[in-house]
Amino acid sequence: MEDAVEVREELMMSSSFDSLEVLLDSFGPVRDCSVNNGGCNKNFRCIADRKLDSSGCVCPEGLSPMKDGLGCYDRHVGIDCSDGFNGGCEQLCLQQMVPLSEDPSIYNIFMFCGCIEDYKLGADGRSCQLVTESCGKGTACVEPTETVMNQTLFGEIFYGYNNHTKRLAPGQVLKGTFRQKNFARGLEQQLPDGMIVASVPGENQCQEELSESIPDPDYLTGMVNFSEVSGYPMIQRWKLTAILYHVRLSQTVLSQSFSHALRSLDGATSRNDFGALLEEFGNHYIQEAVYGFKESCTIWYPNKQVQRQLLMEYEDISKGNSPSDESEEKERGPRAITFPAYIDSLLESGTTRIAAGVRMHCENLGHCYSSCQLCHVSSLDRQPEPVLLGITKAAPIYELVTNNETIKSLQEAMRSSIWCSGKGDVIEDWCRCDSSAFGTDGLPNCAPLPQPILQLSAEYEPSSSLVILQWEHREPTVGVKIMDYLISQEKVTDRVDHSKVETETVLSFVDDIISGAKSPCVVLSQAPSQASASISLIMRCLESDTTYMFTLWAVDNMGRRSRSSEVIVKTPCPVVDDVKAQEIAEKIYNLFNGYTSGKEQQTAYNTLMDLGSSSLHRVLYHYNQRYQNFGEFTWRCEDELGPRKAGLILSQLEDLSGWCSGLLQETKIGLHRASVKYLACRYSELKSFNLKWSELSRDLMKTCEEQVLTVLYNNYGESKDF
Repeated sequence: MEDAVEVREELMMSSSFDSLEVLLDSFGPVRDCSVNNGGCNKNFRCIADRKLDSSGCVCPEGLSPMKDGLGCYDRHVGIDCSDGFNGGCEQLCLQQMVPLSEDPSIYNIFMFCGCIEDYKLGADGRSCQLVTESCGKGTACVEPTETVMNQTLFGEIFYGYNNHTKRLAPGQVLKGTFRQKNFARGLEQQLPDGMIVASVPGENQCQEELSESIPDPDYLTGMVNFSEVSGYPMIQRWKLTAILYHVRLSQTVLSQSFSHALRSLDGATSRNDFGALLEEFGNHYIQEAVYGFKESCTIWYPNKQVQRQLLMEYEDISKGNSPSDESEEKERGPRAITFPAYIDSLLESGTTRIAAGVRMHCENLGHCYSSCQLCHVSSLDRQPEPVLLGITKAAPIYELVTNNETIKSLQEAMRSSIWCSGKGDVIEDWCRCDSSAFGTDGLPNCAPLPQPILQLSAEYEPSSSLVILQWEHREPTVGVKIMDYLISQEKVTDRVDHSKVETETVLSFVDDIISGAKSPCVVLSQAPSQASASISLIMRCLESDTTYMFTLWAVDNMGRRSRSSEVIVKTPCPVVDDVKAQEIAEKIYNLFNGYTSGKEQQTAYNTLMDLGSSSLHRVLYHYNQRYQNFGEFTWRCEDELGPRKAGLILSQLEDLSGWCSGLLQETKIGLHRASVKYLACRYSELKSFNLKWSELSRDLMKTCEEQVLTVLYNNYGESKDF
C-alpha cells in the first residue's frame, strides 16, 4: 500500500496549478468545524477554508487574541491577564465570559482586576488597598500617589541600576509601601514593607585606608611637562569608609511607572522602544546594597621625595616622637590625627618649605558621626542618615517579567546597548549593525574600536636616550577585535607650539616589533598575559633634550583605526658622570701646570675634544671651582693650546640649550642606574588573525630572549634628595 504523503508529493510534482487558490484547495479544509468547534479554544471561531486562515481558528470581529492564545478579548475595554504582567493588577486578575450585544452566541472574555480578602480595589482599578476604618465597606478606596522612594531612607534600592556604567537609573522599578510596621534597631524611621536591614558591628564601622603613592596618571599622557629635576609628580589617596547597614528586599512589586512602561510595549517589536525603557529604568534591579558614609581625600605632591618626607614626619608625629615639649607629650600620649588633617595643617600654616607644591582635595558621601575619631571633612553629634555606598547584588531587569517575548526583546536590547551602541544586534560574538550605523567609508561603526590610552611608564622616567611607553590592551567580549597596534614616533623641532614635525616613523606592533623584523630602536618590554593586559615598549635611540610625539592606534581586521592617543614629551639633558668630570678637570690642570710640551698639549686637546658638550660643561665648572686662581679655564685653554684649538673645544659648549647649560651649573649632580628588562626577538612570521593576546607573553618566549638594559639618570642639586 502506498504512503499517502508520497502520493500527494508525487501528484504535486506532476501537476501544475493555475493559481494559489487552486493549490490551497488541493489540500482540503483546515479543520472539521462540525466537531467540537474544530478544536479551537474558548471563543475562537472555527474556519474550514484554508484561504481565509491557515490555522483555522480566528477571533470574532472586534476581538483580539490573548497573549497566551487561549481566547479572544476586546482590547479597548478590558485587560489581558496573560500579558506576562498579570494584566497590570497588583493582586488578582479575573476573567468572565460576556456575550456580545450584537450576537449573543458570541462571547467576549472580559478580564479585570480584583483583590484578596481584607483588601479593596483602588480608584485606578488595578491596585489594592487594605480595608481600614477610613476605607470601610461600601466606601471607594482611593490610593494615594505612589511614594517617590528616593526621598525615603534606603529608597535607592527601589530604583533601577546599570551594571555597565555602575550608576543608578532615574526610573523607579519596584514599588514601596508602608502598610506594615517595619522598624530596625537604631532607626527611628519606618521602613518599607519587605525591607530587611542588618546593622554592622561598631568595630567595623570606621576604617581608614591610605594608598601607596603613584605617579599622577593624568600627568603621564598627552602633553607631558616632564622635568628631570623634580621627576614625576605623585598622587596619593586616603579614604575613610563606614558600612553601617546591609539592606535587602524580601519581596518585589513592580512600580506603577515601570508597569505602565512595560504595558506600553505590548506588541512592540522595535529595539529602540525597549532600549528607551532600559535607559529609563536600567538593565538591572537592586537586590542588596550597603549604606553608611565615606570620606576621601586626594593629595598631589611635586615629586616622590616630598611625599616620602611628609609621610615620615606624619608617622613620627602620630607616634609622639616629635613633641615640642617631650614631657608634656609623653603625658598626653600619641596624637590622634589623620594624614589629611596633618597635610591640611601644613598647608594652612604655610611655614614648611617642603609642603610647597602640595595640594589636597577632599569630599564626603554622607556625614561622619561623632564617635568616629578619624573624620576629616565633617562630623555630626547625632547619628547621620546613611547614604548608598555600593550595590552588592543585582539581577537583570528582565527577570521581573514573565512574558517570554518581552524577556527576549529586553535581553536583545540590553546586549545591543552594551556592545553595539544600541545601533545593532549581537550575533554570537559580533555586532550586526543597522543600516543607519555605517560611516562615510562604507564600514559599520556601531561597535567602534576602543581607544587605547598611551602613557609614559609609571615605573621608569624618561632618560636622555630612551622613553618607555605603555598602554592597556582592552577589547570587548562582543563586537570588534583588535588585530594590531600602530605606533608612530615624530621628532618635533619647534619648541614653542610643537607643531613642526621633522621625521616620522610608523611601526606595526605585530609585523615590525614582536616579529623581530625591524627597528632595533623599538623593543618590547612587556607583553599581555593572563595576569596582566599591559603592553610596554622601549623607544630607544632618542636624542637628548629633544621633544618627541608618540601616537598609538588600535587596528581591527578590516584595517580600521581607533581614535589616536598621544604622548608628547621632551627627553632630559645629556647624562654626565660628574665624578669622571672632576677627574678630567684635575688632569687638565696638571697638564696645563708649569711648562707644557707639545705632547701634553695634544693630550689635553684630544681629551677635551672627546668629552662631548655636557661633560665639557662639568669639566669647565670643576676646573674653575678649584683652579680659577691659576687662571680661568677658557683663558688657560687659549694660552696653552692656542686660539684655534681652544675655539674648537669651547664651541662644543654652544651645542646645549640654555636649560641644560643651567642645570650643569648645579653644585651637585648625581648619577644612578636602573635596569630594564626587554625581549630581544628573532625573526618569526606572526599572523595577526591567529593572535591570542592573553597568551602572547607565553608565546613570545619561544622566539624571544629576555635581556637587561641599563639606563642612566642624573640627579641635579638637592631637589630630589631631602
